Parts: sequence; C-alpha cells; structure tokens
Amino acid sequence: MNRKSCNPGFRRCGVFVLLLLLIPSRVLALEIHEIRWSFHDRPVAYQFNPVTLLVENNQATPFEGELRFHPESFRGQSLGLTLARRIYISPYEKKWVQFYPYFTESNANWSVVWEETGRQKSKSFLAPVPTHERATVQLVSVGSLERLLPGIKQYPEEIFPPFSATTGSLESVVLNHVPKWDKARRTAFLEWIYSGGTVHLFKNASGNALVFSESFAPLNQMSNVISYGKGQIFRHQIKMDQLSSAQLSSMLRTIQQNPEQPFDVDEKLADAYSYDPTQGYYPHAGFLHSNMSDEEILTTLTEMSKPQRIWYFNFFISFLYLVVVGPGYYIVTRLSQKAYHYYVCYFLGTALFSLIFLISGKYSSNQTAQVHSLFLANVLPNQEIELSEWSSLGIVNGGTYEILHLGDEHLYAACNEFSRINGISTSGSQGMLKIEMPPNSTQSFLHKAKTRKTVFEVAVESVLTNESGLEALTLKINDQFPSQVKQIYFQIGPKLYELKQEEERLVYHGTSRKISTVLDYSLRNAADSLTTFRLTGTVKPRETPDKLPLDQLFPVLLKRALGIDSDLTGSKQQSNVSTGKLLVLCDAPDELVLQSPQVTNKNGLVLYCLEVPLKIQID
Repeated sequence: MNRKSCNPGFRRCGVFVLLLLLIPSRVLALEIHEIRWSFHDRPVAYQFNPVTLLVENNQATPFEGELRFHPESFRGQSLGLTLARRIYISPYEKKWVQFYPYFTESNANWSVVWEETGRQKSKSFLAPVPTHERATVQLVSVGSLERLLPGIKQYPEEIFPPFSATTGSLESVVLNHVPKWDKARRTAFLEWIYSGGTVHLFKNASGNALVFSESFAPLNQMSNVISYGKGQIFRHQIKMDQLSSAQLSSMLRTIQQNPEQPFDVDEKLADAYSYDPTQGYYPHAGFLHSNMSDEEILTTLTEMSKPQRIWYFNFFISFLYLVVVGPGYYIVTRLSQKAYHYYVCYFLGTALFSLIFLISGKYSSNQTAQVHSLFLANVLPNQEIELSEWSSLGIVNGGTYEILHLGDEHLYAACNEFSRINGISTSGSQGMLKIEMPPNSTQSFLHKAKTRKTVFEVAVESVLTNESGLEALTLKINDQFPSQVKQIYFQIGPKLYELKQEEERLVYHGTSRKISTVLDYSLRNAADSLTTFRLTGTVKPRETPDKLPLDQLFPVLLKRALGIDSDLTGSKQQSNVSTGKLLVLCDAPDELVLQSPQVTNKNGLVLYCLEVPLKIQID
C-alpha cells in the first residue's frame, strides 16, 4: 500500500488528539488526598467514629464553603443523615477535615460533596466493614520516625478528635512522648481515660521518663499503675526499642485482659435465650432487654412517641365510602332518570367524605408534638456532664424541625444508615439537627453532648464496710441535687445499695440488690409492658406502647452506666472498693431535653452517674 494514499481524515484526527493533549485540563478547586476511617482504618460498629479527610485547595484564592459527608447506596442514592461542616482553606494549602459519623455493622459508600463555581462536585469512598474490636494505636507526632509496633496502627496526634464523645472506638493508646495539643484535645484525651481508656507510657527516645505539664496532671504520677476513673495508666520503665516485637505484643495482651466479671453471666445468658413455647415468648429475657442496642432503644421509644390513630374509625369510614360509591350511586341512577341528579349526588358525596377523611386524619390522633427521651449523664471530675441521649420525636404537623440542645460538643446520629432521611447535622458547640418531617411521623436520634447544666456534688460524711460489703454510708449533697428522684443507688462491686434522701443527706438503711437481679428485673415483673419477637428475641412494647412507662427502661441505662459491654462481659466494671458509683434515677429536667417551641409534650428519664472516692473503715 502506498503511504501517500493514506486517508487524510486520519491525519486530521491525529492533529486533533495532539491538540487535546496539549490543552491543560481544568483542576478541581478541592482535592481529597487521603481518608482515615476511625483510629485504625476500620470503623467500630455502634460508635461515633472520627473520619478524617486530607483536603487541598488547588486554587490561588481561598476556599470557604461547606463540605457534606453522607452515606449513599451503590446506585448513588443518598441514605442516612448528612453531616455538614464549614471550612476555610488558604490558597495551595492542605488541611485535615474531620467528620463524626455513627456506624452500624454494615459498610456503605460515603460521598463528600461541595460546591465550585455554582456547580456541585463530589467524591465517593467505600468504607471498610466495621469491626467490633476497639482500636489500640500508637500516637505519633508530625514527621516522627517512631518505631512501627506490630499489630498496632500509628495515629497522628494532630488529628486526635477534640470531642470525648468520638473516642468510644478507642481502646488503648501507646505513647512515648508528650503530645502537643490544644486544650480541647487535652480535655478529650483525659476524659477518654476517665471513661475507661488505657494508656501505656514508655520512656522517650533519650531514655527519660515522660514528664507532663499541669494540664496532664493525672499522667504525671510516677506509679507503675495509675487508676483514673474507670481508666488505667501503665508506666513502663523501659524504652520501646528495648523490647522485641513478640515481648511487646505479649505484654500489651496481658495488660488488656478483662478483669473478673461482677456476676456469673453464662447462666443468665443461657436463660435469656431459652424460648418457652407454652407462653409464646422468652420468659427470662431480662438480660436481652437490658442488652438493647442503640437502634433497639430508639425503636422502643418510637413506639411510645408515634401518633396513635383511631384506626377502627378510619376503617369504618372507608367501608362506608365504598358502600356509597358502589350500591349507593347505582340506586340513585335507578330512582331518577335525570343525569344531573347523579352528578349532584356524586360531587356532594365526594366532598362530604373528603371532609370526613380530613377531619378524621387530623383529630383521630394526639394533636401535640411529643418526645420521649432516655439520658445517661456521667458527671466528670471537672464538674461537667458527659451526656448520652436516645430520643424519639413524634409530630402531627409536618415541616422543618430544628433539634437543639443546651451545652457543648453536640453530636447527632439516626443510627440507621439505610433509611432515607432528609436532614443535616452539624457538630460542635453550635451543633444541631435540622430535618424535614412529613405529617404524622416520627424521627428518632442519638445525641451526645457535654453540659454544665444540672451538675451536682456529693461528699462522704461516713462510711463503714465489712467482709460482705457496705454496712453504713452517709453522703452530703448540695442544692443542685436533682428533684423528682425515683431511685438512688450506690454501687460497689456486684451490688447496688439503695439510698434514701433525708433533707441534705443520702443515707443507706440496709437494703441492697445484686446487679444481675436488677438487670433481669424488667420482663419478670413487667411482662405486661414488654414482649419479644419469636425469631430474633429482640424486645418490643406490647399493644399499648403509649402507656409504657420509661421507668421500665432503667436496666438499659444501668447496664451502660456500669460499663457492662454488649457481650455481657462486664469489662469496664469497677472492682476497686476504694471508690463507688452513685446512681440517681429521676425525671429529665428541662435543661437536658431538646429545646424546641414546637414540641410541648416532653417525657424523659435520666440516670446520673458520679464516681465517689471512699475512705474505707474495716471492722
């Protein structure tokens, strides 16, 4: 074939392709270089997890706008709650941006969305499958060349989350230097330890013991083992380089072993899963009841708060409408030969039943927006309350609702990644949940926060113990002690000691109960209030969920307050008799419940938890 006879169209095509290659492509204003899922690159199920993005501004002008982070289906449809955060990035700079989503056991695509020049841009990421094992990480500084420990991920200290509520996915930390943190991160780190975290301190690269500033006061003690709240700090008198990988891993596994269980759970667990076919339910499912997950708690609250309709009246009106439309109109046409009689009856009947259905739909249910809430309030050493809230909002009139709370460090979650929710959540001191709700609907949510509202103090006046436990105890309370108290307990080891309020004191009069008995209480003594699904064994309200008292959910709060894990191991149960835990159950005050003028009926139950150091007198 003669080369000169080559089709000139191919030449023009080649020139066109060359020109396209020479034209520079447009660069996005924002570029996401890296994403870190939680602390060890896998989110932990049923926890708020920090998800950190490394974002770069590729433009010569600053970027100021909103990033949105939300789960989506594999078809690209938005699912769950959208997390939003406003950011500012200088020209040609990189910045870590952190979101705090709540994960269940399923993974999903997560999309980051922002706007550039009036157009929406996005980038999707596939989340790893969540794990149930909390993370053990080694905190490293910027540019550090620390030794990589086998089986332990390195985590940059600069992106340690500033909110203590987001550290629930963290089990323990290995540290051989003093972190350079701002106040928010220092506070979050200490509160994480106080809530049950474990820290392993090694000597620094120079072979010197770590010396912390006054703001890290609990870490400055030189004992080999330091207890701080429910957490522990281990000081190792060696450098990490002096241990082999096998020795280091073995030592960490030994230290992290769970302590003895406060009660025998194997027998209770076997009873809980035993189904009685004659009764048609699980008669000993108290442990399953107290072991409810976040989603199950919210489902139970939803049954209480959803609008209750008079369905039998609506069904009767529907049946009557069918009778009128069918035989009724037929009789009209037979009795009258004039066509306009039929049309008059048709339009009058349609208008009448439309009005009846409108009135029935509006007035056959409760007409006030209502919320049912459970609160767990852990009192911290700095006189702040770490608040966990499970709430369900039931409304009659649809619209946009803003869910606001007093306090700081707000986090919100719907706890259901696969439900379509038209809502946006922001975190931090100005955090809120803004959501679109249709008429006669409910929306449940999980809320974490810190607040100084309703905090109180107690002091030990007298205490006496013997071999069997607590014999006498008197606590002095201040003016901020809660009102409308339902129950007061003092926990030491496997027992709960009932206290009575006498003016400005709480006094023990000899009544005590085992923790296992209280956790197994609900379905034994309130079988008329709750029942279980035959296939799954999960707990649900019976036929009258609107009359179910919130008090029946006290074992759920108690189990979480004592730190008993979902697998019933009791891994965070305090065995140290030098401290006890004061548990106060009462109606939720207005300062804790959501602040919304649209919601007038508020029902809440709160369990306050306060660590109390004891001066033991042995007989």
